[in-house]
Parts: sequence; C-alpha cells; structure tokens
Amino acid sequence: MSKTDLSGATQADVAAIASAAEEWVHGPYRAATRRTPERCRFVADVGVPIKPLYTPADVSERGIDYLGEIGFPGEYPFTRGDRPGMFRTEPFVVSAYSGFGEAQQCNRRFRTLLEWGAEQILVALDLPTQCGYDSDDEMATAEVGQVGVAIDTLADLEVLFDGIEIDRVKRVGTLGNSIGPIVLAMFAALGERRGLDWSRYTVNLQNDPLKEYIARGTQILPAPAAARLASDCVAWCVEHAPHWSPMTVCVNHINAGGAGSSRATAIALANAIHYIETLLAQGYAIDQVAPLLHMFPDERHDFFVSVANLRALRRTWAKLMKERFGATAAEAMALRTTVYGHGQETLQEPLNNIVRIGFGTLAYVLGGASYVYIASYDEAVSTPTEESVKVALRTQQILAHEHGFTDTIDPLGGSYFVESLTHDIERQILDALGEIDGAGGALSVIDTGLGRRWMTEGAVRRQRALDSGDRPWVTVNLWPQQPDVPNTAFRVDPETTRRQTGRLARVKATRDPARVAAALAAIDEACRSGANMVPPAIEAVKAHATVGEICDRWRRHFGTFEPSTDF
Repeated sequence: MSKTDLSGATQADVAAIASAAEEWVHGPYRAATRRTPERCRFVADVGVPIKPLYTPADVSERGIDYLGEIGFPGEYPFTRGDRPGMFRTEPFVVSAYSGFGEAQQCNRRFRTLLEWGAEQILVALDLPTQCGYDSDDEMATAEVGQVGVAIDTLADLEVLFDGIEIDRVKRVGTLGNSIGPIVLAMFAALGERRGLDWSRYTVNLQNDPLKEYIARGTQILPAPAAARLASDCVAWCVEHAPHWSPMTVCVNHINAGGAGSSRATAIALANAIHYIETLLAQGYAIDQVAPLLHMFPDERHDFFVSVANLRALRRTWAKLMKERFGATAAEAMALRTTVYGHGQETLQEPLNNIVRIGFGTLAYVLGGASYVYIASYDEAVSTPTEESVKVALRTQQILAHEHGFTDTIDPLGGSYFVESLTHDIERQILDALGEIDGAGGALSVIDTGLGRRWMTEGAVRRQRALDSGDRPWVTVNLWPQQPDVPNTAFRVDPETTRRQTGRLARVKATRDPARVAAALAAIDEACRSGANMVPPAIEAVKAHATVGEICDRWRRHFGTFEPSTDF
C-alpha cells in the first residue's frame, strides 16, 4: 500500500490535492476571513498550529504508513486500540472516584454509586493518609477527611467496603502514590479476611510516586527509595496476582501543573521506564512486568488533542516496549489507559461544567481509553454532592450506551486531521523523552528541576493565553461572571476528626502490642535487606499497625525527601 494516502491515491494525486488545497487557502478561505475575522489563533495547547483544512497531502508529507503506523485495533503498534474488539464488544469500564470524611459515611456513598451502576471504585484518600500520617498526628491537623477519606488501619478499609462484594465489581483500589505497599497490603488483607483468593478480585493502584516530586507534593521518601517501594508492588503482583493493576503511571497532575500534555506524557513515560528498569534489574522479564503497568494520560483543553494524545501514547509505548526492552508479548505492548474526564471546570456557573466534562470525556472515549472516571460539575466548588456524582456517572453511561459513540472502533481514525495530529504529538512526546534521556532519565527530571521548569513555563504560557483571550473560556474571559458557590455545596462534617481519632484510639487499645512490634520489626528488616516490602506490609496491616507507624519506619531508614535549592 502506498505511503501517500490512506485511500491509496498516487503521488500525483496527492500533489494535485496539495496544490488545490493551497489555492483554496489563498482564495475562498482568505476572502472569507477578510469578511469575518478569525476568532482565535488556532494553536493547540501543546503548541501545534492548527491548519484551516487537512487533506491527504498532510498525511503524505508526514510519511504515515497505514499498516506500520496506524494498523488495526489490538495489533502492533496499537494506535487504534489496546484490544481487537474495543468498545464494540465490551464498553469501557464505568468508574467512580470518591472519598471524603470517615469510612462509615463514605461507605454509604460507595453503595449508592454501585446501585447506580458504577463498575469500579477508586478511593480518594485524605492528604494525611497519602502523606503517611495518622489522623491523630499533629501533621494531620484540620486535614482529616477533607479531600478524601481517612484510612489509618485495615479496620477503616473493612468499614469502607462493608457490605460491598469486592469480587463482584470489576476493580477496587486507590491512588496511594507514596504508600503503595501499604494500600496494596490492605486490599490483599481485606480479601483474606473475607476468604477470597487474590485471583477472585482485582485491585487497581496509581502507585506512581515519582510524579509527586514535581506535581502534587505528597512525596515522603527520597525518590530512589520511593521508586523501589512502588516497584515492589509490581513485583509482588507478578508472583501472586498478575491480573491486578499495581501501577498506573500518571500524566494527569503533571499536565495540570502546566507542562502541557505532550511534555507531561514524556515525563510519565520516563517514570515508567525507571520503574521497568528497576524491575528488570531484579531479574523480572519485560513481558512479565509491562502488562501490569497502565498509564493515566491527560489533555483537558483541546478535544482533538485528547483523541490524538491517547493514540500517540499507545503507539509510543508499543515501540518503546518492543524496540528498547525487547518485549514480544502483545500484552506488554498494548498499553491500557485510565482517564479522568473533565474540561476547564469553573467556579463561575458550575452547571456549565456538565457540558465541558461531557465533551472532555467523549474525547477520551473516541481516543480509546480503557477505564474512565469523570469529574463532577461542582468539583471546583467542593467535595461533590450526591446529585453531581449521579450526573457524572450517568454521563459515562450515556456515552457508553447511547448515540452510537462505541458502535465502531476508533471512529476518528483515518481523519486527515486526527492522523496528522497524532503523528505530530508522537514527535513531540519522543523529542521531550529524548531530552529527558539526555539529561539522565526520570530522576534527573526531579533533581535538575527540568520538570518544574517545564511546568512553570507551560503554566505561564497557558495563563497568558487565558488572560489575553487567545484561549477562550466561557464565563471567565468570555461573558465573564462572578464565582458562584451555592449554599448547597457539600461540606465535610466538622466532627469527622474527633470520631476518626477516637476510632483509631480504640483500635490501638485492642490490638496485640507484641504482634504489632514484631510486624514493624519485619518492616525494618525489609528496609535494611532490600527484600520486597509487600509481604511484611501485609502482616503489619493484619496486626493493625497504622499507616503512620509503617511510614515512620520507612522515614527512619530511608530519610525524607529534601528538595534541591540549586535551581
């Protein structure tokens, strides 16, 4: 098949099309734009200039080969999807990300979500838990249950999933980026308590600490130690639960911080490479570990860039796994992706966010995301209300089952625009990844300040575009309105801290001190010896050792992260 055009046109045909397109741009189009000025600069958030019209010539000049670069769903290089049937045979997994207050009240929300049709639950943890502090620690003051649910011990997780059959939902899990072995251990122990073999349910963790050092800030340990513990989760799953999802490498927060989706994707890929190399150095094979890594891509400003970014990411991953690491299994090269559907949510007229989120999620669906979570329209205002969570869930279900969005696989594939944009974004990702490799890899992104610089530069460009109106934002720089925080905004019960610390005190008072001491001593030994951290963590959480107690042992042995002041 010719490389010049997806429909098989000859070089002469394409040249004629290119000439005709040029004439059109300088003829009818220019005449029209003189009468009606262009409304914006038409430059995507990633910096790709958007042409007024795309033709087969755009595909030709990029040398895009259908079989080599686009191909078929479920086949290398997986541009069109990670599995053959995609949503035509099985809709994307409708998911809910939720958590607030204490476990008992959050459990009620989870049950409601499952009644409404949610197929997987991802737990939002409060900041003290994410940072390895118990609810009774002074570092947790005023933060208990505020942006997620407080989980101090296995007892809290048992309450959180009380009455929920974890083997009847498609996946359960949490972010837990810096406490990966602990939350993995808790979910493993939860199954044991219920008499469930680990093969009967699926746990999904984000467990990507490296991006925390430049993006969110919940890091605990120095980066090399954090990466080792995160990799331990993957290694344990290879041996004991190979169908679990122990690591979802995150683009989302890096892009949100300003890096732009292409550079953020490159940073996330570099992080994934670091985790993979850590596991390969331990003797695991690429075909064992790569299938257990997922990615969390993100593009929140441009619909078609979202579509193209997902397609380019899958292609880039497949090539990296095959060419750099020698993967041979399709499962190792077929990247699965988890996305969080959103748009440019605003405090102004929050109901408008329903439309933004719907379109943003549709872009991910058309791009072929494997697992879909979705923002609530009032998320910029407060913890989502039950009503807004229902709207978010119904939005996913409508996209999955109505309007024919999932009737055919990769419906935008073959579009001159989408294929050109996919190619251009892939080049951007590879260029940025090459720069990271040249600087020394993922840890250098943290140590040299490269990641922070990219995020700062991008955030400034993004804000200038918003301030100037080059990036239109309805109710912010177009028809601006005042922020609207309704009286019905959700607020966490102010008694949450008192009840949670009281529950924690009761657990500490009734547990076996000798068993806890022995379990924590085993954590110490794993820190010293380099043994996999998950087995002693399972024993520790079963003894009701707390998140803070385990993390304190880590801090004692590995130290804490100290940011550089050299950049």
